[in-house]
Formats: sequence, structure tokens, C-alpha cells
Amino acid sequence: MTTAPGFRDSLYSGGICGALIAERDWSQTALGPIPGWSAPLRTATLILLRSPVPMVMLWGEGGVMLYNDAYAVFAGKRHPQLLGSPVREGWPEVADFNDNVMRVGLAGGTLRYQDQELTLYRNDVPEQVWMNLDYSPVIDEDGRPGGVLCVLAETTGHVTARAALVESEARFRLMVDTVPQIIWIADAEGRMEFLNRQFSDYTGAAFQSLSPAEIAGAFIHPGDGPHVVAAFQAARDSEGVHRSEHRIRSAAGEYRWFLDLAHPYRDPRTGEIVRWFGSSVDIHDRKVAEDRLRELNATLEQRVAERTAERNMLAKLVEHTDIMVMAIDLDFNILALNAANAAEFERVFGVRPHTGDNMLALLDDQPVLREEVRAAWTRAMDGGRLTVVQEFGDPDRDRPCYEISFHPLFDEAGAQVGLYQFVTDVTERLRREAQLVEAQEALRQAQKMEAMGQLTGGVAHDFNNLLTPIVGTLDLLQHKQLGGAREQRLIAGAAQSAERARTLVQRLLAFARRQPLQLIPVDMAQLVAGMSDLVASTTGPQIAVEVDIAPGLPPADADPNQLEMALLNLAVNARDAMPDGGTLRITASRRDAGTDGAPGDYICLSVADTGSGMDAATLARAVEPFFSTKGVGKGTGLGLSMVHGLASQLGGALDIQSVPGQGTRVALFLPVSGSASPVAAAGPACAGPAKRSGRVLLVDDEELVRHSTADMLGDLGYAVIEAGSAEEAVRLVEADTAFDLLVTDHLMPGMSGTDLARLVQARRPGVAILLVSGYAEAEGVEPSMPRLTKPFRKQELAQMLAQFTNAPEAVA
Repeated sequence: MTTAPGFRDSLYSGGICGALIAERDWSQTALGPIPGWSAPLRTATLILLRSPVPMVMLWGEGGVMLYNDAYAVFAGKRHPQLLGSPVREGWPEVADFNDNVMRVGLAGGTLRYQDQELTLYRNDVPEQVWMNLDYSPVIDEDGRPGGVLCVLAETTGHVTARAALVESEARFRLMVDTVPQIIWIADAEGRMEFLNRQFSDYTGAAFQSLSPAEIAGAFIHPGDGPHVVAAFQAARDSEGVHRSEHRIRSAAGEYRWFLDLAHPYRDPRTGEIVRWFGSSVDIHDRKVAEDRLRELNATLEQRVAERTAERNMLAKLVEHTDIMVMAIDLDFNILALNAANAAEFERVFGVRPHTGDNMLALLDDQPVLREEVRAAWTRAMDGGRLTVVQEFGDPDRDRPCYEISFHPLFDEAGAQVGLYQFVTDVTERLRREAQLVEAQEALRQAQKMEAMGQLTGGVAHDFNNLLTPIVGTLDLLQHKQLGGAREQRLIAGAAQSAERARTLVQRLLAFARRQPLQLIPVDMAQLVAGMSDLVASTTGPQIAVEVDIAPGLPPADADPNQLEMALLNLAVNARDAMPDGGTLRITASRRDAGTDGAPGDYICLSVADTGSGMDAATLARAVEPFFSTKGVGKGTGLGLSMVHGLASQLGGALDIQSVPGQGTRVALFLPVSGSASPVAAAGPACAGPAKRSGRVLLVDDEELVRHSTADMLGDLGYAVIEAGSAEEAVRLVEADTAFDLLVTDHLMPGMSGTDLARLVQARRPGVAILLVSGYAEAEGVEPSMPRLTKPFRKQELAQMLAQFTNAPEAVA
């Protein structure tokens, strides 16, 4: 535990906010002077001060605010006055929201908000702010929530960006919905798969899946048909762009000139052409005008050809580029556009634009989309350049996101006459960016779970030390039958509550992967068979229990007691998921790969039910500690967390599969043991706390734990020598103090119990050694060293000591 001066010094390493907390006089607040702060309050304060993400703790009924430098930045001008103030006074504009947070948190609950919208006055003006908020209770020394810890991430930028994308898509769809040209899609050989309504309106024919030759014979001028078929075949051979000009017969029997342009679409995996996307643009008026101009200017033909060659080259470059280009005048009349723009406009708006068309008139039948297009162009009409990222298009067609660069268009006198744009589809790029954000969020969730595991393990270890004298004392009172019937009922009730607390702490340690384990090779078939009756009685007569164990399974490395508890937890969860009855199936088989597909040798123990199942959101949080769907008072939310922690601690893995309405399957993967044969779980060494004799050197730095253990040993007939540290015990050894048995705590300040055991073993080889611990930290501990897990009763202590009576040589 950090002392008050040491804690105050530690605050200074917590940044600016840490220094402010250290230097402030807290005596007039609900927290009181710093020397009187509880250990959980100090620990939580140091954790949040060292966090790089915004964190704030709301302590006590009033929610006195303690936060770190990252939160100070979020608070804006309200820092530093916000520090130390009650949360209702610090953020009055969201007082009701924070009142609910305090009610839930101080009741032991957790809250999580994704993109929570609040209006805050961080800088003297109202701001709409979106945040991800995670609230968790901080358990004080009395075992009740003393405050609420909040982890905050502002998501305002992401939320507003998404809103902007939605608006952009709507505007774009409006622009491309009503293209009055023929759009077609053909397979790799050119057989038609799609023709838009403009084709039927023009030709009067319904869609048919025709080959290029069949289309030429049915609709194209006889003088143009062979050229069109040859041009398409040449594009197929070269795998390039198809382009041809030809005449198409209308429903009235007239022929008009069209420009046919098609680009190949390739399979992303093989690179082979699988489709052709094309358009047929009516160029009849242009062709007629060209013919007339040719006739009227026969003498100027050469000069026109020379002057237009350069322009044609530039036009081809613009026409064939993938970048979409369009120019309009100030009245939204189209001055020019390339094929990419026309095709995309038609694809997303359903209408094909032409030079001379009024862009807004093309979208008159889609007023919402028309106003989106108008607004986008109007923003750029002030003469400056503008780049926007926005969605456009009809939601019923497609609504991609585009990066659009607007530029002013000037005449020879320098007056602005219109605008032109360059457009690139950035939908895929934004999707990849969103995937990156999702991956980063997954990483943050994994880091949060690891931090919760570390915090939970430490708290559970401290609770074991607190529970040891409670459990031991109540056990002694029960066995001595002190008081009358009323007193014995009270003692029995307290013992039952202590046992529930003990079980809860073991689950916390299991989640944190720090529970003490006794690994032995376990016969899975024997373990499941031994649990069958208990599982059946626990689940009840409405549920059929089926067991399927593969024959010849090798043993798995596991702690049989913890594995039985895990199996029982899974059976209880399955029972609760089947209130109207069903089938619970327990199977065990050998697998040559883990849950991630990596090769390995595992025993897979699975429990499957036919119950209600879980949706994706519930499944994603299934192993989070304290997360439960059973309702208040019906579950701790630690069952699956314990099983998950046990699997990780054993070097295995946990896999959960669930379908709503069909059931859930939980599979526990355990490494196959290197031992050829399983070891049966050790039974009790004796039927009860029989009397013994001898001298015991008892070492524990926790005075209450030491006294409680000494009382048990004395009650068992031992003479006890107490030492408050390993160093004190060493001095007794060096003074030749006689003792027959060493009982020592494992984790102590200074020299550990393991180091003490080695020293005693070296100096007094005949002395038996028992290691007591409430933690899974086993670094440097010999696997054969007897260990007793805190908290324990007198009978459990007696059973461990009986091993020394039956086998005195069994020491570390």
C-alpha cells in the first residue's frame, strides 16, 4: 500500500493535473485530506493520471471530479476550476445525465455510450459534442462502490464526417439519375445483359439478350453493321476501349447517328475481361451540322482540320480519362463533359447529360437530388477554387462518395462565365479508412480488457487476504458451537456470505488469469462422468443431458477442481438459456488446431444448448467481467469471464458460437498433457480436523491473517511461533529456534515466502513446508511444493497438514 507521503510524491509524476491534486487542500471536500484517502481511491487516481486517454473519476455521493491531463484538454476553459468540484456543479448543463451515471455506478453497475450526443459549454459557448463513454464503479475498502471511473473518447469529428458523407451521397445521386442516353452492359463476348429504358423508348423494342451481330442486324444501319461488329471484335482482341460511330433505327424507322463507347471490366482476381460497360450517345445533330459545315466550307476543310487536330487531341485526352470532367455556365447549362462524367451521371441519377442540357432541368423529376447538385455548384460560384468530399446519387441506384474540385471558368476578358469540375470516386478509399478506424477500436478494446484484468487480479488478491481471517474465524466459531441457536444461525449466515465472497474472488482471479492452479494430467472422460449426476441435478428434469466423449482421449493438463467449476458454470448458463427445457450436450474430442487455426494438440471440451442464443452484440461482450443478460440478482456476470481466464491461464483458448433462437456452443481448448497417464484428483487427506502436535513457524505479513491461521493451528494441536515477515523468520532460524513445520505466505514485502522456503530447506532439510497464497504468481515455486489457497477453513488446513503426517518427506 502506498503511504500518504509516497502517494503525494507519485501524484507529481501524473502530469499537470497530478501536481494540482497533490498541491490542493482537500480537507474541505468530500474526499478529505490526502493522507486519509483510501487505498482504492489512491490506486484509481494514479491509474487515471498515467493514462494517455481522457479519464475522470467521480468520487463519493457528490461525484467529486479527479481527472488527468487528457481530460483537462477535453474540458477546455472549465479546467482547472472543474478539478475537485462535484460533477453536477462542474457540468450543470448535463446534470441529469450525470445524476443517472452516479446512481448506476454507486449501485455497482456499469454504463457504456457510443457516440453519445451532449451539449456542453466547454469554452463559454454551447457545443454539440459526441463521445464514447465507459463508466465503471470503483470499489472502496468497505467493499462498496466509492466512486465511478469514466473513460472518454470524443467522436465529434467522426460523427460529423459521417453526416457530411450522407449529404454528399444524396446530392450526387440527384445529378446522375436522369441521363437521356442509351446505357448498356454486355458479357465478355458482347452478348447484351442490360439495356436501359432509353433504348426501348428510342427503338420501340423490348430488351433481348443479343450478340453484337444480332444487334447489328436488327437495329444498326446496314452500311454500318459490319464496321460496328469489327470494331467491337478489335476491342476484344486488344482488350482496350471500344469506340464506334454508327446509325441506329428508331421506332419510327428513321436512323440517327450515335457514338458507341465501352470500357472493359476485369475480374479483380484473374484480370480477365468479364463484362463491357458502354453507352450510346446521340450525336446525330452534331453529325448533320458537321456535314453541312463541310459542304459550306469545302474550301476551308484543310484549315479546319489543322486547327481542330490539336483540339481533338485534347478532347480525346479529356474524353478517355477516368477522371470525370464537366463545365457549366452560371445558369447551370452544360458547356462540356467527358464520357466518364456522362456515364457516371447516368449511372447514379438515371439520366444521361449532353452538352447544352441544363443540368438542373435534367433532374426536375428528382427535386431533392436536384437541390443537392445546385447547392454543391453554388458554393463554388464565388470565383475561388473549392474541393469537397461528398456523396451524390439516387439511393435506389448507387450513392458513391466523390472528391470534387471546382474551378472558375473565365472568358477572354477575364469575366467569370461558369465553372468546371474534376471528380474522382473515393468510396473505396474511405471504406479502407473506416476499416482502419475499426481495427484501432478493436485494439483499444483489447487494451481495456487487459487493464481490467490487471486491476481485477490485484483487487481479488487483496480480498483473499481480507477474507482469510473472516472465513477462518467463522469456521472456528461454528466448530466450537459458541452461543445459542440464534447466534449459531447468525454465524452460519455470515459463513455462507463469506463463502459466496470467496467464490466471487476465485472467479475474479480466474478472469484475471491469476488464480492458483494445481496442474495435473486429467482424464477428461473420467472428469465428465464424475460430473454427470451433478450437471443433471443442476439443470433439472426439463433438460436432457447428453454426453459424447471420444474414445482413447489422452489426458489434458488442467486443474481438475477449477475445470469442474468451469463445466458447472457452463451448464448453469445453458440451463438459464432454456427456461422451457431443451437439450444440453457435453462433448470431448481431440483437435489438431486451436481456435485461431494454428496447429497444436488440444482436448476440446464443449457444452452446447438448444436455448435462446445470443445476438452479435451480446456475443461480442460475453466474456467481459460483470456483463450479464440474466437481470439484477440473477447472475454475477463472471461465469464466462472465469472460464475464459481459466482457458488462457492453462495455455488453451475459449471459442463461443451462438445463433439467436437456435442455441449456444462454448468450447474449451486445453493442451494435451505430456504425461502418458492421467493423475486422479487427490481426495481429502483426512475426514476432519484431527488433533496433532508439533511446533509450527507461521509467517505472514498480514496480522489478521496470521492470527486467524495461528488459532486454527492451535486448535489442531500445534504450538505456533509467529513471524510478521520472512526476515523475522530468518532471524528465528538463525537463532536455532526449533520447529517441525513452516507455514508461510507467498507474496510479502521484501523476501518472499518462496525464498524463505528455499533457505529453510537448505538449513533444515527435515522440516516440512506449506506455501499459502491467494494469487497465481508462481514464479520460482517448485511444482511439487504443497500450496494452500486463501481463504481457507480449518478442515482444509488440516487436510493439507495431513499430507505431511502421511508423507513427511513431501517438502519443496
